[in-house]
Amino acid sequence: MANINDHLVSGKQPIFILSCARSGSTMLRCIIDTHPNLCSPSHLHLGPLCTDLYKTAYFSLGQLPDITTEEQREQLAIKETRRVVKDLLDRYALGKGKKNWCEKSTINIEYLDILVKVFPDANYICLFRNCLDVVHSCIKISPFGYMPELAPYIRKRPGNFVAAMIDNWLERSNLLIAFELAHAGQCIRVNYESLVQQPKHVLSKLFDFLGESWDEKLIDSVFQVPHDLGDGDPKVWFSGRINKDSVGNGTTIPLAAIPEELIPDIDTLHQKLGYLTLNSLYAERPGKKESTDQLLDFDDFFRNWLMQQALAKVDKFTRLRGVCKLVVTGLKGGVWIIGSDTSGLSIKEDNELSDCTISTTYSVFCELIEGKRTVVNAYENGEIWGDGNTQLALEFGRLLFGEPL
Repeated sequence: MANINDHLVSGKQPIFILSCARSGSTMLRCIIDTHPNLCSPSHLHLGPLCTDLYKTAYFSLGQLPDITTEEQREQLAIKETRRVVKDLLDRYALGKGKKNWCEKSTINIEYLDILVKVFPDANYICLFRNCLDVVHSCIKISPFGYMPELAPYIRKRPGNFVAAMIDNWLERSNLLIAFELAHAGQCIRVNYESLVQQPKHVLSKLFDFLGESWDEKLIDSVFQVPHDLGDGDPKVWFSGRINKDSVGNGTTIPLAAIPEELIPDIDTLHQKLGYLTLNSLYAERPGKKESTDQLLDFDDFFRNWLMQQALAKVDKFTRLRGVCKLVVTGLKGGVWIIGSDTSGLSIKEDNELSDCTISTTYSVFCELIEGKRTVVNAYENGEIWGDGNTQLALEFGRLLFGEPL
Protein backbone atom coordinates (compact mmCIF):
# COMPACT_ATOMS: atom_id res chain seq x y z
CA MET A 1 0.00 0.00 0.00
CA ALA A 2 1.21 3.49 -0.79
CA ASN A 3 2.51 5.60 2.04
CA ILE A 4 -0.15 8.06 3.20
CA ASN A 5 2.47 10.80 3.44
CA ASP A 6 3.13 10.37 -0.30
CA HIS A 7 -0.56 10.84 -1.07
CA LEU A 8 -1.55 13.83 1.01
CA VAL A 9 -3.64 15.43 -1.71
CA SER A 10 -0.59 17.09 -3.29
CA GLY A 11 -1.88 20.61 -3.66
CA LYS A 12 -5.55 19.63 -3.75
CA GLN A 13 -7.90 21.47 -1.47
CA PRO A 14 -10.99 19.85 -0.01
CA ILE A 15 -14.44 20.49 -1.42
CA PHE A 16 -17.59 21.32 0.52
CA ILE A 17 -21.17 21.20 -0.71
CA LEU A 18 -23.11 23.87 1.16
CA SER A 19 -26.91 23.84 1.07
CA CYS A 20 -30.16 23.83 2.98
CA ALA A 21 -31.62 20.45 3.81
CA ARG A 22 -33.69 18.94 0.99
CA SER A 23 -31.85 20.82 -1.75
CA GLY A 24 -30.36 17.84 -3.59
CA SER A 25 -27.02 17.56 -1.84
CA THR A 26 -27.17 13.75 -1.60
CA MET A 27 -27.63 13.42 -5.34
CA LEU A 28 -24.83 15.92 -6.00
CA ARG A 29 -22.43 14.15 -3.67
CA CYS A 30 -23.14 10.85 -5.49
CA ILE A 31 -22.34 12.57 -8.80
CA ILE A 32 -19.06 13.90 -7.39
CA ASP A 33 -18.29 10.53 -5.80
CA THR A 34 -18.58 8.94 -9.25
CA HIS A 35 -15.70 11.02 -10.60
CA PRO A 36 -12.48 8.96 -10.82
CA ASN A 37 -10.48 11.53 -8.80
CA LEU A 38 -13.05 12.48 -6.15
CA CYS A 39 -14.75 10.73 -3.26
CA SER A 40 -17.67 12.05 -1.26
CA PRO A 41 -18.90 10.20 1.82
CA SER A 42 -22.21 10.71 3.58
CA HIS A 43 -22.73 13.34 6.29
CA LEU A 44 -19.55 13.65 8.35
CA HIS A 45 -20.62 16.80 10.23
CA LEU A 46 -17.16 18.30 9.81
CA GLY A 47 -18.36 21.72 10.95
CA PRO A 48 -19.27 20.57 14.46
CA LEU A 49 -16.23 18.26 14.51
CA CYS A 50 -13.85 21.11 13.67
CA THR A 51 -15.45 23.25 16.37
CA ASP A 52 -14.91 20.57 19.00
CA LEU A 53 -11.38 19.75 17.87
CA TYR A 54 -10.47 23.44 17.90
CA LYS A 55 -11.69 23.78 21.49
CA THR A 56 -9.85 20.62 22.51
CA ALA A 57 -6.55 21.78 21.03
CA TYR A 58 -7.00 25.35 22.30
CA PHE A 59 -7.65 24.31 25.90
CA SER A 60 -4.98 21.58 25.99
CA LEU A 61 -1.92 22.19 23.81
CA GLY A 62 -2.76 25.88 23.65
CA GLN A 63 -2.28 26.21 27.39
CA LEU A 64 1.29 24.83 27.48
CA PRO A 65 3.98 27.20 28.88
CA ASP A 66 5.65 27.85 25.53
CA ILE A 67 2.38 29.22 24.09
CA THR A 68 2.25 32.78 25.37
CA THR A 69 -0.11 34.77 23.14
CA GLU A 70 -3.72 34.48 22.05
CA GLU A 71 -2.68 34.43 18.41
CA GLN A 72 -0.36 31.48 19.05
CA ARG A 73 -3.17 29.55 20.76
CA GLU A 74 -5.57 30.19 17.88
CA GLN A 75 -3.04 29.25 15.20
CA LEU A 76 -2.06 26.08 17.05
CA ALA A 77 -5.70 25.06 17.49
CA ILE A 78 -6.42 25.65 13.78
CA LYS A 79 -3.29 23.74 12.73
CA GLU A 80 -4.08 20.74 14.95
CA THR A 81 -7.70 20.66 13.81
CA ARG A 82 -6.67 20.70 10.17
CA ARG A 83 -4.06 18.00 10.78
CA VAL A 84 -6.53 15.61 12.40
CA VAL A 85 -9.35 16.08 9.88
CA LYS A 86 -7.08 16.13 6.86
CA ASP A 87 -5.23 13.00 7.94
CA LEU A 88 -8.52 11.17 8.43
CA LEU A 89 -10.08 12.22 5.12
CA ASP A 90 -6.88 11.89 3.10
CA ARG A 91 -6.58 8.29 4.28
CA TYR A 92 -10.22 7.79 3.33
CA ALA A 93 -9.54 9.13 -0.18
CA LEU A 94 -6.46 6.92 -0.50
CA GLY A 95 -8.47 3.87 0.51
CA LYS A 96 -11.00 4.72 -2.19
CA GLY A 97 -8.28 5.13 -4.80
CA LYS A 98 -9.16 8.82 -5.18
CA LYS A 99 -7.12 12.03 -5.00
CA ASN A 100 -9.45 14.42 -3.16
CA TRP A 101 -12.57 14.46 -1.00
CA CYS A 102 -15.83 16.37 -0.78
CA GLU A 103 -18.00 16.79 2.32
CA LYS A 104 -21.71 17.60 2.11
CA SER A 105 -23.27 17.79 5.58
CA THR A 106 -26.07 20.35 5.48
CA ILE A 107 -25.29 21.32 9.10
CA ASN A 108 -21.98 22.79 7.88
CA ILE A 109 -23.78 25.95 6.78
CA GLU A 110 -23.93 26.85 10.48
CA TYR A 111 -20.16 26.45 10.88
CA LEU A 112 -18.75 28.42 7.97
CA ASP A 113 -16.44 30.55 10.13
CA ILE A 114 -14.54 27.58 11.52
CA LEU A 115 -14.40 25.78 8.17
CA VAL A 116 -12.83 28.82 6.51
CA LYS A 117 -10.23 29.03 9.29
CA VAL A 118 -9.34 25.35 9.13
CA PHE A 119 -9.45 25.06 5.32
CA PRO A 120 -8.75 28.58 4.02
CA ASP A 121 -8.23 27.41 0.42
CA ALA A 122 -11.14 24.98 0.16
CA ASN A 123 -13.57 25.08 -2.75
CA TYR A 124 -17.30 25.46 -2.03
CA ILE A 125 -20.25 24.36 -4.11
CA CYS A 126 -23.20 26.54 -3.08
CA LEU A 127 -26.31 24.53 -3.91
CA PHE A 128 -29.66 26.32 -4.02
CA ARG A 129 -33.23 25.21 -4.61
CA ASN A 130 -36.38 27.28 -4.84
CA CYS A 131 -38.18 27.95 -1.57
CA LEU A 132 -41.46 26.16 -2.29
CA ASP A 133 -39.80 22.92 -3.37
CA VAL A 134 -37.53 22.91 -0.30
CA VAL A 135 -40.53 23.47 1.99
CA HIS A 136 -42.56 20.79 0.23
CA SER A 137 -39.71 18.29 0.42
CA CYS A 138 -38.99 19.04 4.11
CA ILE A 139 -42.61 18.37 5.04
CA LYS A 140 -42.99 15.26 2.85
CA ILE A 141 -39.83 13.63 4.23
CA SER A 142 -40.80 14.23 7.87
CA PRO A 143 -44.03 12.31 8.65
CA PHE A 144 -42.48 10.80 11.80
CA GLY A 145 -40.25 13.67 12.90
CA TYR A 146 -38.12 16.47 11.55
CA MET A 147 -34.37 16.46 11.08
CA PRO A 148 -32.61 17.87 14.15
CA GLU A 149 -31.45 20.99 12.28
CA LEU A 150 -35.09 21.80 11.38
CA ALA A 151 -36.45 21.31 14.90
CA PRO A 152 -35.66 24.85 16.13
CA TYR A 153 -37.80 26.32 13.37
CA ILE A 154 -40.69 24.01 14.26
CA ARG A 155 -40.45 25.09 17.90
CA LYS A 156 -40.79 28.73 16.84
CA ARG A 157 -43.81 28.07 14.61
CA PRO A 158 -45.53 24.90 15.87
CA GLY A 159 -48.83 25.99 14.35
CA ASN A 160 -47.59 26.37 10.77
CA PHE A 161 -44.98 23.94 9.47
CA VAL A 162 -44.94 25.70 6.10
CA ALA A 163 -43.90 28.97 7.74
CA ALA A 164 -41.32 27.14 9.86
CA MET A 165 -39.67 25.59 6.80
CA ILE A 166 -39.74 28.96 5.02
CA ASP A 167 -37.88 30.48 8.00
CA ASN A 168 -35.28 27.74 7.63
CA TRP A 169 -34.88 28.38 3.89
CA LEU A 170 -34.68 32.16 4.29
CA GLU A 171 -32.11 32.09 7.07
CA ARG A 172 -29.82 29.53 5.48
CA SER A 173 -30.09 30.88 1.96
CA ASN A 174 -29.16 34.35 3.20
CA LEU A 175 -26.17 32.90 5.03
CA LEU A 176 -25.06 31.12 1.90
CA ILE A 177 -25.45 34.16 -0.36
CA ALA A 178 -23.41 36.27 2.07
CA PHE A 179 -20.73 33.56 2.13
CA GLU A 180 -20.61 33.54 -1.68
CA LEU A 181 -20.02 37.28 -1.76
CA ALA A 182 -17.25 37.09 0.84
CA HIS A 183 -15.48 34.16 -0.85
CA ALA A 184 -16.37 34.65 -4.51
CA GLY A 185 -13.20 33.08 -5.90
CA GLN A 186 -13.72 29.87 -3.95
CA CYS A 187 -17.44 29.39 -4.62
CA ILE A 188 -19.51 28.14 -7.52
CA ARG A 189 -23.28 28.38 -7.49
CA VAL A 190 -25.40 25.43 -8.59
CA ASN A 191 -29.18 25.57 -8.84
CA TYR A 192 -30.85 22.24 -8.22
CA GLU A 193 -33.36 22.82 -11.01
CA SER A 194 -30.63 23.43 -13.59
CA LEU A 195 -28.66 20.45 -12.31
CA VAL A 196 -31.48 17.97 -12.88
CA GLN A 197 -32.77 19.54 -16.10
CA GLN A 198 -29.43 20.30 -17.77
CA PRO A 199 -26.92 18.04 -15.98
CA LYS A 200 -24.31 17.96 -18.75
CA HIS A 201 -24.11 21.74 -18.98
CA VAL A 202 -24.01 22.29 -15.20
CA LEU A 203 -21.55 19.50 -14.44
CA SER A 204 -19.17 20.56 -17.18
CA LYS A 205 -18.85 23.97 -15.51
CA LEU A 206 -18.69 22.45 -12.04
CA PHE A 207 -15.83 20.06 -12.71
CA ASP A 208 -13.96 22.73 -14.65
CA PHE A 209 -14.21 24.95 -11.55
CA LEU A 210 -12.87 22.09 -9.44
CA GLY A 211 -9.97 21.57 -11.86
CA GLU A 212 -11.11 18.09 -12.80
CA SER A 213 -11.69 16.43 -16.14
CA TRP A 214 -15.25 15.98 -17.37
CA ASP A 215 -16.71 13.08 -19.27
CA GLU A 216 -20.43 13.04 -20.10
CA LYS A 217 -20.47 9.28 -19.57
CA LEU A 218 -20.14 9.97 -15.84
CA ILE A 219 -23.87 10.80 -15.70
CA ASP A 220 -24.80 7.29 -16.82
CA SER A 221 -22.58 5.78 -14.13
CA VAL A 222 -23.88 7.71 -11.10
CA PHE A 223 -26.43 5.09 -10.08
CA GLN A 224 -24.42 2.14 -11.31
CA VAL A 225 -21.35 2.49 -9.08
CA PRO A 226 -21.52 1.90 -5.30
CA HIS A 227 -21.59 4.86 -2.89
CA ASP A 228 -21.17 4.82 0.87
CA LEU A 229 -24.50 4.78 2.65
CA GLY A 230 -25.39 7.10 5.54
CA ASP A 231 -27.48 10.14 6.33
CA GLY A 232 -29.07 11.90 3.39
CA ASP A 233 -31.98 11.50 1.01
CA PRO A 234 -32.93 7.78 0.94
CA LYS A 235 -34.72 8.18 -2.38
CA VAL A 236 -31.36 8.41 -4.13
CA TRP A 237 -30.68 4.75 -3.41
CA PHE A 238 -33.86 3.75 -5.23
CA SER A 239 -33.16 5.89 -8.29
CA GLY A 240 -31.80 4.82 -11.62
CA ARG A 241 -31.38 8.26 -13.14
CA ILE A 242 -31.24 11.97 -12.34
CA ASN A 243 -34.90 12.70 -11.67
CA LYS A 244 -36.71 15.89 -12.71
CA ASP A 245 -40.08 14.95 -11.24
CA SER A 246 -39.71 16.89 -8.00
CA VAL A 247 -39.16 20.25 -9.71
CA GLY A 248 -42.18 22.47 -9.14
CA ASN A 249 -43.98 20.26 -6.63
CA GLY A 250 -43.88 23.10 -4.12
CA THR A 251 -46.80 24.82 -5.84
CA THR A 252 -49.06 22.12 -4.39
CA ILE A 253 -48.65 24.03 -1.12
CA PRO A 254 -51.69 26.33 -0.88
CA LEU A 255 -50.61 29.95 -1.22
CA ALA A 256 -52.73 30.86 1.82
CA ALA A 257 -50.44 28.69 3.98
CA ILE A 258 -47.60 31.16 3.42
CA PRO A 259 -47.74 34.10 5.85
CA GLU A 260 -48.08 37.33 3.89
CA GLU A 261 -45.23 38.98 5.79
CA LEU A 262 -42.80 36.34 4.46
CA ILE A 263 -43.71 36.71 0.79
CA PRO A 264 -41.55 39.83 0.11
CA ASP A 265 -38.52 38.12 1.68
CA ILE A 266 -39.05 34.99 -0.41
CA ASP A 267 -39.52 37.01 -3.59
CA THR A 268 -36.36 39.04 -2.92
CA LEU A 269 -34.24 35.92 -2.50
CA HIS A 270 -35.90 34.15 -5.42
CA GLN A 271 -35.01 37.03 -7.69
CA LYS A 272 -31.39 37.02 -6.47
CA LEU A 273 -31.23 33.29 -7.24
CA GLY A 274 -32.92 33.52 -10.63
CA TYR A 275 -36.29 32.11 -9.60
CA LEU A 276 -39.77 33.48 -10.23
CA THR A 277 -41.70 35.34 -7.55
CA LEU A 278 -44.35 33.35 -5.71
CA ASN A 279 -47.26 34.89 -7.59
CA SER A 280 -45.56 34.10 -10.89
CA LEU A 281 -44.84 30.52 -9.84
CA TYR A 282 -48.45 29.90 -8.90
CA ALA A 283 -49.79 31.70 -11.96
CA GLU A 284 -47.45 30.27 -14.59
CA ARG A 285 -47.10 26.67 -13.55
CA PRO A 286 -50.29 24.72 -14.20
CA GLY A 287 -51.08 21.73 -12.05
CA LYS A 288 -49.92 18.40 -13.37
CA LYS A 289 -53.45 17.42 -14.43
CA GLU A 290 -54.85 20.78 -15.45
CA SER A 291 -54.47 20.10 -19.15
CA THR A 292 -56.77 17.06 -18.94
CA ASP A 293 -59.26 18.32 -16.40
CA GLN A 294 -62.61 19.57 -17.58
CA LEU A 295 -62.47 23.35 -17.71
CA LEU A 296 -64.68 24.96 -15.10
CA ASP A 297 -66.54 28.22 -15.39
CA PHE A 298 -66.16 29.17 -11.74
CA ASP A 299 -68.88 31.77 -11.71
CA ASP A 300 -71.33 29.28 -13.18
CA PHE A 301 -70.00 26.59 -10.87
CA PHE A 302 -70.55 28.55 -7.68
CA ARG A 303 -73.86 30.09 -8.62
CA ASN A 304 -75.39 26.81 -9.79
CA TRP A 305 -73.61 23.75 -8.43
CA LEU A 306 -73.06 25.37 -5.03
CA MET A 307 -76.72 26.24 -4.66
CA GLN A 308 -77.70 22.71 -5.63
CA GLN A 309 -75.37 21.38 -2.96
CA ALA A 310 -76.88 23.77 -0.44
CA LEU A 311 -80.40 22.58 -1.19
CA ALA A 312 -79.33 18.94 -0.91
CA LYS A 313 -77.60 19.53 2.42
CA VAL A 314 -79.72 22.28 3.91
CA ASP A 315 -80.87 20.17 6.85
CA LYS A 316 -77.28 19.46 7.84
CA PHE A 317 -75.95 23.03 7.62
CA THR A 318 -78.75 25.16 9.11
CA ARG A 319 -76.34 26.54 11.73
CA LEU A 320 -73.57 27.46 9.33
CA ARG A 321 -72.98 31.17 9.85
CA GLY A 322 -70.08 33.18 8.54
CA VAL A 323 -68.05 34.17 5.51
CA CYS A 324 -65.42 31.96 3.87
CA LYS A 325 -62.79 32.98 1.33
CA LEU A 326 -61.97 30.22 -1.14
CA VAL A 327 -58.60 30.65 -2.85
CA VAL A 328 -57.85 28.44 -5.87
CA THR A 329 -54.32 28.93 -7.22
CA GLY A 330 -53.17 28.17 -10.74
CA LEU A 331 -53.76 29.42 -14.25
CA LYS A 332 -57.51 28.87 -14.01
CA GLY A 333 -57.93 29.76 -10.36
CA GLY A 334 -59.29 32.74 -8.52
CA VAL A 335 -60.76 33.96 -5.24
CA TRP A 336 -64.40 33.65 -4.18
CA ILE A 337 -66.17 34.81 -1.05
CA ILE A 338 -69.02 32.60 0.14
CA GLY A 339 -71.39 33.69 2.89
CA SER A 340 -73.86 31.67 4.92
CA ASP A 341 -76.61 33.17 7.09
CA THR A 342 -80.27 32.66 7.89
CA SER A 343 -81.22 33.34 4.29
CA GLY A 344 -78.87 30.65 2.93
CA LEU A 345 -75.69 30.72 0.88
CA SER A 346 -74.58 33.59 -1.30
CA ILE A 347 -71.60 34.77 -3.31
CA LYS A 348 -70.17 37.91 -1.71
CA GLU A 349 -68.19 40.80 -3.13
CA ASP A 350 -64.42 40.33 -3.39
CA ASN A 351 -63.78 42.96 -0.73
CA GLU A 352 -66.01 41.30 1.86
CA LEU A 353 -64.14 40.47 5.09
CA SER A 354 -63.97 36.73 5.71
CA ASP A 355 -63.98 34.67 8.90
CA CYS A 356 -61.93 31.85 7.43
CA THR A 357 -59.95 30.86 4.35
CA ILE A 358 -59.76 27.61 2.41
CA SER A 359 -56.97 27.38 -0.16
CA THR A 360 -55.97 24.74 -2.68
CA THR A 361 -54.74 24.44 -6.28
CA TYR A 362 -56.91 24.22 -9.37
CA SER A 363 -55.98 20.61 -10.13
CA VAL A 364 -56.67 19.44 -6.57
CA PHE A 365 -59.92 21.42 -6.54
CA CYS A 366 -61.09 19.64 -9.70
CA GLU A 367 -60.21 16.25 -8.27
CA LEU A 368 -62.12 17.03 -5.09
CA ILE A 369 -65.36 18.07 -6.76
CA GLU A 370 -65.16 15.20 -9.25
CA GLY A 371 -64.76 12.71 -6.41
CA LYS A 372 -61.30 11.55 -7.52
CA ARG A 373 -59.79 12.70 -4.23
CA THR A 374 -61.11 13.11 -0.71
CA VAL A 375 -60.60 16.24 1.32
CA VAL A 376 -58.94 14.10 4.01
CA ASN A 377 -56.38 12.81 1.53
CA ALA A 378 -55.69 16.32 0.18
CA TYR A 379 -55.34 17.69 3.71
CA GLU A 380 -52.96 14.92 4.79
CA ASN A 381 -50.81 15.65 1.73
CA GLY A 382 -50.70 19.36 2.54
CA GLU A 383 -52.65 20.24 -0.61
CA ILE A 384 -55.55 22.02 1.05
CA TRP A 385 -55.23 24.63 3.77
CA GLY A 386 -57.59 26.19 6.28
CA ASP A 387 -56.93 29.42 8.17
CA GLY A 388 -58.78 31.84 10.43
CA ASN A 389 -61.75 30.27 12.23
CA THR A 390 -60.72 26.68 11.66
CA GLN A 391 -64.00 25.22 12.88
CA LEU A 392 -65.90 27.37 10.39
CA ALA A 393 -63.41 26.45 7.64
CA LEU A 394 -64.04 22.80 8.45
CA GLU A 395 -67.81 23.28 8.08
CA PHE A 396 -67.43 25.09 4.77
CA GLY A 397 -65.02 22.37 3.67
CA ARG A 398 -67.65 19.73 4.43
CA LEU A 399 -70.20 21.70 2.46
CA LEU A 400 -67.94 22.21 -0.57
CA PHE A 401 -66.03 18.97 -0.69
CA GLY A 402 -67.75 16.52 1.65
CA GLU A 403 -69.58 13.47 0.40
CA PRO A 404 -73.24 13.95 -0.47
CA LEU A 405 -75.42 13.66 2.63
